[in-house]
Amino acid sequence: MIIKKVKNPKKSTSKSERIRRLILYVASPEKTDTSEKCIYFGARGFLTDILDSQIAEMIALATEAARSADTVNHYVLSWKRGESPTTEQVDEAVTLLQKEMGLNLHQIVYGLHADTDNRHLHVVVNRVDPETFRCTEINKGFDIEAGHRAIALIEHHQGWSREQNGLYQVDQDGKLVRCNSHRDETAPVKTDGKKVERRTVTLPRGMP
Repeated sequence: MIIKKVKNPKKSTSKSERIRRLILYVASPEKTDTSEKCIYFGARGFLTDILDSQIAEMIALATEAARSADTVNHYVLSWKRGESPTTEQVDEAVTLLQKEMGLNLHQIVYGLHADTDNRHLHVVVNRVDPETFRCTEINKGFDIEAGHRAIALIEHHQGWSREQNGLYQVDQDGKLVRCNSHRDETAPVKTDGKKVERRTVTLPRGMP
């Protein structure tokens, strides 16, 4: 598996408009790209299970952090070709990512998308804490590092084949270790490593 953080390509777009477009894309990608569709959708941290109301809730909470122009992060978790997670495995993957990023109480929407190549999971998180109304700095700014830890845990828990150059892995004792990028040896977990992507994933043209 790999994880990719998607940058906001439209800095001029308002906070509320970006949230609305992102959630609608995660829930219904086929409206902008007919080759892709959402086969499973989930949401956490909301008072309602109605999509339009969830969009309104996220916008309302994001607005509380007036000093932050961009409060949502968009990640894509991608399985290898031929790997097809169940809905239960998707939910577990989000739980592991949520925990590693320290976002247990935060608003999250996610959708498993299918196209001709592979299964990939879009995850949109609202970094505004629902209790303090402050924007959370994920893993002291090293959110992708936390994402790679989650990837290793997902692979281990669900039995997926590990990326050859994965940043982390779970050892024989069940401990999460950070891999030396130049050797096969492993080292203790660190939280200040570089934000490294080992493999890229092609994203649909119509994605906001």
